[in-house]
This record gives sequence, structure tokens and C-alpha cells, in this order.
Amino acid sequence: MVNSIGITYTGHPFIDVGFATLAAFANRRHLADLTTNDLAEMANYIEANYVRQPLRSFLTVAFTSNAWFAQSAFNPDRFDDPDKKIEAQQKRKYWADRHLRQWAQAAAALETCLFTGLPAAALELSGKLQPGRVGRAQMPLLQGDDSINFFTNGDPGLPMAPEAILALQAMPLGCAKVGGGLLAVHSDDEQLTIDFAKRFLERNLSDVAKAQAAGEEKLSGSPRSLKTLLIETLAEIIRRQMQEEVRRERRPTVTAYYFNNGQSPSLDIYHLPLQITGFLLAVHTPAYRAIWNELVQRSWQRLETPTKRRKVAEPTEPRFNYLYEDLFTLPAQAARFVRTYFLRIPNRSTATDDPRREYSTRREVDLVSWPLVELFVQEVMLMTDDRVAKLKELGDKLADYTRYQGGKRFFRQFFTVQRSDHFLTLLNKTNIDYTRYKRGTETLFDLDSFLTLFMEGEEVLRNDWRLMRDLVLIRMVEQLRDWIANNADAIPSEEEVVEA
Repeated sequence: MVNSIGITYTGHPFIDVGFATLAAFANRRHLADLTTNDLAEMANYIEANYVRQPLRSFLTVAFTSNAWFAQSAFNPDRFDDPDKKIEAQQKRKYWADRHLRQWAQAAAALETCLFTGLPAAALELSGKLQPGRVGRAQMPLLQGDDSINFFTNGDPGLPMAPEAILALQAMPLGCAKVGGGLLAVHSDDEQLTIDFAKRFLERNLSDVAKAQAAGEEKLSGSPRSLKTLLIETLAEIIRRQMQEEVRRERRPTVTAYYFNNGQSPSLDIYHLPLQITGFLLAVHTPAYRAIWNELVQRSWQRLETPTKRRKVAEPTEPRFNYLYEDLFTLPAQAARFVRTYFLRIPNRSTATDDPRREYSTRREVDLVSWPLVELFVQEVMLMTDDRVAKLKELGDKLADYTRYQGGKRFFRQFFTVQRSDHFLTLLNKTNIDYTRYKRGTETLFDLDSFLTLFMEGEEVLRNDWRLMRDLVLIRMVEQLRDWIANNADAIPSEEEVVEA
């Protein structure tokens, strides 16, 4: 996708988030809609605000203290002498134009931009690098201007187009401030990258304006943890798209980059694969939205209750959503996720502010939903339709058996069994009892179903047999909702089901 001024979606996270920030700042829905006026507006904002607090100090986490707007030698406020003040202003203007406005100049380029394929900038960006080349003060996590390691032919710096240089300058505005670093969110879907940049940009512009009005020197950051913020923002974007009936051609991938380019450079990468984004897209459709929102609502960190010693609770809003955080453990921790959030088994080994301590199948039976779990195992665990159908069939048969034959005793046994040999014994005995209950017309399961659900080959029980049991149990609970209402003690107490 190429627009009239040559900007492309490059695939590089920092540059793409920068372009997305330009589009968001100009209220454009696509990079192809950007104009030279849009670039000029962003350049004007940066020049006016990066040299002021709270951005001047904070943005050294993105561009180091050698950035043109942060160097004390270029700060006219340091000088009382009028001549030195003017000299500093001129120097800062000189470097600001080279970082922000080279795209408007007609100087001939010496190289080609590595990222966009456009002509690289023609003028120097550092006194130590060749014209048009960027270093760590322009692009986060590069090496210093004097380093020759890891550059082609030992020539330091990377040639970059003026449009991309401006995009990098704008990029931090389209990131979320989390702790002492910045969170940049990138997707293979250009529109989703713009949506993330737009939400972060709006928060940052508001926070900058408030800080400047109050004379504050620090930029407030997100009250959320990184993972919670990422999923919460993605959910907000999905909800808006649902309202606007935006159609997607494919599922997007989402990768978040949490970085600091200051005195201790660092980079952490968080990836949401296709099966997770596909699941999140699906749970916000009308069929699943209500139950999913309720599960999310009951997963927020509990705020500390004010006491006489501590009259004001801190923080004032929750930092974590535990369900959101645990999405990043999938699919590896699918069994724990299912048991905790879908079957509502409490977790006693957690902090006092963790709501999962109070989960209860008995009290929250209305939150046990087979359709949501069916979606989960298909989207996240990539379970085949045949296997899902067998789980559902077994759950239906066991629910029928429980209601009319096995009763509370069987239900509690099936719910609490933890040893594999006891589980196999219970299945075999129940299969015999079920066949008698049906007067020989059908069995609980045939050999094929048994092997598919619980066995590795023909002799070894699956390592995840408890997960299979829990999935069957979820179907049973949903089918027995009215029976459970009259037999609440059939569901074991929290102490009986919490595993050591």
C-alpha cells in the first residue's frame, strides 16, 4: 500500500507504529490517506512539545539523552546571556528541522532507505554519522554513533527516509507509558496497528496537556499492568469494530514491544498468536459477549479496603485483570485456565487481592457455559470437531445418568477424583451401570470414544485426562443446572476440589 507521498507499511514495528501515530494524529484511517500537511502538523507538535516537560525528560527512554530536544547545550532556558540564548535556539532549530522536516526539502539523497525503499535523508542527523543515517538517538535500541559492529561493511548507522525519521520521532506518542518504559503494539493488520496507536495517542496527548497546565514535570502512565493494558485495549478496539460492523478478511496477529532506550536499554516481546486473537474476536460476538464480560468483570484485582491507618486505598483502580494476564499462558496452560475461569475452581495459593481465591462452582454455577468452553477448545486448543462432539455426548450421557441413576454420590466422585487409577475405575464402573440403566440399548461410550478422549494409544492414559474430565464436567453442570439448584450440596466444597 503506497500513498502519494511514498509512505508504506514496512513490517518493522517501530517504524510502522510511528506511521500509525502520524495517521492517528491526523485522524486518518489509512496510511494512504496521509498528506504533507499531516506531516507538517505532527512536526509542529513535536517541535513545540518535545522541548518542554513532561516529554523532554521522559522521551529520553526512547531516544536517549543525546536526542536533539534533550541536549542541554541546545536549551536556551539554561542561559541568561541573550547571545548564548539565541545561539542555543538556532542550534535546536537546526537539528529539529533535520529530524522533523527533511521530507519537505529537495536535497539529493546519497542512499536508499532500508525500510521504505524511498530515498534516504540527504542531511546529517548526527555529527558523527553519514548524512541520512540514524543511530540510537533516532531509532531505539540501535548502537551508538561510533560503533561499527553489526553494520554492513562496518559503516555505522542506518540510511533512512525523512518520512520514516519523522515517524520514529512520533512513535513514542503512539505507545503506552507503562512503568519506566514504552509499549508499542504492532500487527500484520495495518488498521489494527493504527487503532492501538490512536488509543495510546489520545491518552498521551491528554496527559501531556494536563501536566503542562498543572506545571508538572512527570508524565502519568497507565494504571494497568502491561498485559492487562494490551488485552483491555484490544477488547475496546474489537467492541468498537463490532459496533461499526467492521469486517475482517482474516485474523490478525498482535505483537507488543516493551522497550527502554535509556541508560539501561531493554526489550521484552509479547506475542498473541492467531488462535488467541481469533478467540477474542469470537467472544465479543453476541453469542458469547454477556458471559465473557461477566468472567472478565470477576477477574479484576481487588482494591485494598481503606482502614483507620490507611484511609485512602492505593491504587485507586485495579492494576491487573487475572483472566487477561492468563491469556498469555495459553495454550500451554489451557488445563489450568479451563479449571479456574470456566469451571470456577478457586486458587488458594494467590495474593489476598486476587479474586480467584473466592471462585466457587457452587455459588457461580450460572457462569459455567459449555458454548463458551466449546469455542475455547476449538479456537485456542485447536481441538477437532469430532473430539468436541464426543466430549459433549459423554457429558450429556453422564448428566442423564446423574439425574436419574447416579445422583449426588456419583456427581461428587466424578468432580473430585484426582488419581488416574481411581478415575479409570470410576469410568469402567459407570459404563457398566449406565448400560444397565439403559437396559442394554446403549453404552456410555464405545472403545473409539474412550481412546479418543482419554488414552494415548491403547494402553497409556493421557497426561491431560483431568482436563478432559473437567470439559465433560462443564457440559454436565450446564445440563444439570435445574437439578443442581435442588441439590446444591452435590457440588463439592471449595476445600474438596482445590488441588494441593
